[in-house]
Amino acid sequence: MKHFLDLYSGFGGASEAFVESPYWEVTRLENNPLLEGVPHTLLLDVLECDPEDAAPADVIWASPPCLDFSLAFNAPGPLARRLGQDFDPDLDLVRRALEWVQTLEPEWWVIENVVGSIPHFAQLGLKPVQIIGPFVLYGKFPYLVLPEGWQVPVKTQDWNIGDPLRSNYRAKVPLEISRALLHAIETQWTLERWS
Repeated sequence: MKHFLDLYSGFGGASEAFVESPYWEVTRLENNPLLEGVPHTLLLDVLECDPEDAAPADVIWASPPCLDFSLAFNAPGPLARRLGQDFDPDLDLVRRALEWVQTLEPEWWVIENVVGSIPHFAQLGLKPVQIIGPFVLYGKFPYLVLPEGWQVPVKTQDWNIGDPLRSNYRAKVPLEISRALLHAIETQWTLERWS
């Protein structure tokens, strides 16, 4: 049985295809108590947990919150620029994800964020490996092939601005991306077994 570790998991979109597979065990770590009902979710803060205590992982996916890196009109960075103020996004959650990767040494790992993350993540030596619509993927993983003609669904639902899970709904990784990652990894392992 292989192990997928989903950090800052939210609704668990990135690991959903792995949950559906009988060959994978999935652990999702999330600190928002409103999301503790998402299957396979442990209500733990990635910053406070020691990766040394975690089970070995074959794949790590991390989706640190993107608000600090967002280019949206009312996001902190663009708002500060309009006000003539400096704004330095907090990279602590990204650094912590990298610590988990360095400690657990998975064969494959992905840190996902928005396009606005690119110049900031570069400070940590991260360069995008693949960009799928608004999802920028950093790390070490096989190239993801999406179904022909597939496009990231437009988020048309107008979630209540006061909904505490609004950002989680908007940031959920589509199932097709999760399936593409599962297929790419399992294909790679099959090729390695036959070579």
